[in-house]
Amino acid sequence: MGQFLLAFDSLGGVLAPSLGIATSNTIEAYLAYLLFKYLNLDKRLSNIKDVFGLLAMIIFILQPFSALMGVSNLWFFNIIKPQAISHVIFNWWFGNTMGQLLVTPMLLTLYFNWQKITIKALIFTIVSFIFYAYLLEITLNIDNATLLVSLTLPLTIYLSTRNLSYATISIFVLVSVSMLMNYFNTGTFSHAHNSYDNLIDLNFFVLSHIVLALLVGVLFRQKEEAIKALHSIAHYDPLTGLPNRHLLHEEIHHPIYIYEKYGQQSSICFIDLNKLKEINDTLGHHVGDEALKKIAHGIKGIIRPTDTLLRLGGDEFLLILSNITPEETEKQLKKCLEVISQPISCSGGSLTVSVSIGVANCPHDGTDAEVLINAADKAMYIAKTSEKEHIVYTQAGNASANISA
Repeated sequence: MGQFLLAFDSLGGVLAPSLGIATSNTIEAYLAYLLFKYLNLDKRLSNIKDVFGLLAMIIFILQPFSALMGVSNLWFFNIIKPQAISHVIFNWWFGNTMGQLLVTPMLLTLYFNWQKITIKALIFTIVSFIFYAYLLEITLNIDNATLLVSLTLPLTIYLSTRNLSYATISIFVLVSVSMLMNYFNTGTFSHAHNSYDNLIDLNFFVLSHIVLALLVGVLFRQKEEAIKALHSIAHYDPLTGLPNRHLLHEEIHHPIYIYEKYGQQSSICFIDLNKLKEINDTLGHHVGDEALKKIAHGIKGIIRPTDTLLRLGGDEFLLILSNITPEETEKQLKKCLEVISQPISCSGGSLTVSVSIGVANCPHDGTDAEVLINAADKAMYIAKTSEKEHIVYTQAGNASANISA
């Protein structure tokens, strides 16, 4: 509808060619939709393939199609002469490519990232770049496209590393303000002396900003995602999602810290599942993995938000109960025993496992990470060698008799 109104006004109210141009632009939009699906491009522009796919689609497919269809429509209705066709096609393609490169990435990034955009930051970005464009174009009267690019590109690239949406908005503001200011001053949309210079300057400005902003923004985002993924792989168990051994010392320093600052006790519980190897050998590792996930989920569901459950590897876990008395520890571990001793429904059928738990107390067993872990580990080994006892406390932190399931 917008294209129809624009053509209708530009062609002096002639209906048929206006409808033809609007129809070709509608087909162009549908063609873009089909190409995105066919090429399997992500509309979020999440990687380099999507960026190059969008740019190539606009420059080499959509705008050539639009120009050819539009100019053919004008020629059919005798609005342009045959000798002017190549000239009009070039201007149509060149000008519309600039507009689509300017607007499309901005709309896509705004649509898919609007949750990360704040009104205050958006207004600040727009106002800042309006002022900056005014300073360059009017106050300093810079009319060299290369110099303008060198003065504005670093800012838009920096913005693209922070938020790609703001970068595309800033480019749109720079181009729009530059064109409007020059139009009010000279009656044209560019400092250039002819239409070809006008188109070349604008496209040079838009292409350099859009391409570099998109590439830098996407690469920076991919780098951040890769760092997060590596951090997750390095510090979290991929099977259960629990913190792994690499976070052990970081997590165990918390109970030491709260004792040193507030004098509060904590319990370090070394947990070992006794029948997991047997399940892996008889039913397969996939069944053992399924049982591990369900046990980890069960324990995670009954501990407090302030407590931490880690998987150390294999069938070993460490449970850190912060700010808790030995009596409360006993109650909490009984709940863990109840959860673990429940039959587990897996693809291998209904399974049961037994557990051995060794408990150390901070500060009674020490205020050093290695000392506390070793104390809990030794207590767990004692529980494992006993046929009846499932929870064993260290001598220093023993608040009650050993517990049997």
